[in-house]
Amino acid sequence: MGSVGSDWKLTNGAGYILDRDRSHAAASRLNLQFYLWKDALGFNIHPTISHSLLPPHSGAEPVSSNTSPLAVCEVASGTGIWLIDVSRSLPSSTILTGLDYNLSQSPPSEWLPRNISMRHWNVFEPVPADLMGKFDYVHTRLLVLVVGESKDPGPIIRNLWKLLKPGGWLQWDELDTVNMSVQKVDPGIKTPALDELRAWSWADGRLDWSVKLPEFMEQEGFVDVKGDLFGDPPELARAFTEQHLLTAEEFAEGLIKLGKREAGEKYFDMVQKAHQEAIEGAALCVPRIVCVGRKPV
Repeated sequence: MGSVGSDWKLTNGAGYILDRDRSHAAASRLNLQFYLWKDALGFNIHPTISHSLLPPHSGAEPVSSNTSPLAVCEVASGTGIWLIDVSRSLPSSTILTGLDYNLSQSPPSEWLPRNISMRHWNVFEPVPADLMGKFDYVHTRLLVLVVGESKDPGPIIRNLWKLLKPGGWLQWDELDTVNMSVQKVDPGIKTPALDELRAWSWADGRLDWSVKLPEFMEQEGFVDVKGDLFGDPPELARAFTEQHLLTAEEFAEGLIKLGKREAGEKYFDMVQKAHQEAIEGAALCVPRIVCVGRKPV
């Protein structure tokens, strides 16, 4: 029998595996995830990009060679929470656009800030003509399951490139499953379920491409590329673990929806045991990589 990581092969060809039954729970997980990431990173917009786009004084208008407003896009915008939060720190003239293949988790347009709009777009489809070269800054996060079994983010990067103006910046935030670990307050704590969850998260190397994002971006022509790693602060390790357990439950629900009930039930059982290990003082710590790069002028 294969490793627990090989269970990801059960989803091959199924598309995005999460959010298959309980969209409200998935949306809640995404919103929780946003605030945890913001706290752990200390920013929404990477400082390299914010310093490039905006002058240092508060309330400033964007740096630009013309008078056009700053244009910001988030791809795979989900619940819209990143755009909503970012809108509070950018000039009111900024145009913010959210793109996603499924907008059911986004707030009604009437409840969004007036400078935010949401639009349907699948990141693997051709870029709409009116969005080509429109944005000063494109942000995306957690496309690891969208890249899926191909292990090649190149097609996505090429489409994100097309959204950017010459000189525009891309920021891609992703999980680093290569350097994750199970941390314990006491080395004597037994953590078979969290160890199994770690193996599942690694997915037999299926997700290893994420730590090579800087290389992929350079291959597609981006310059000034850098990748920064961010671990879990100890005070957030338990919260991040609970969020990972929610993700594992969504995976289990997705397997059951695909007719893989026995495999799905295995993951529900793993989650319950991992939660008990978390109570005893253990955590699954999955670092984050934030990769930025600029489209040449």
